[in-house]
Amino acid sequence: MFVIDKASDDHCRAERVSYPFEAMSIGDSILIEEFRRAESARVAAIQFAKRRNGAYKFSLRKTREGWRIFRIA
Repeated sequence: MFVIDKASDDHCRAERVSYPFEAMSIGDSILIEEFRRAESARVAAIQFAKRRNGAYKFSLRKTREGWRIFRIA
């Protein structure tokens, strides 16, 4: 016999980290200081755009502060 434990706030998984792609307007950008994390965000942006049939486009650029992901369309 198995005992079922009900989920509580302590046992719930933490929410996934997400990027604010949907809230971004054309010309907006987010700054990411580490290249590895910027690459991860770039891939997430590509997947985000694919799920929305290409309604969004993003660009990754190196700046003095770090890496910026711009919404370009």
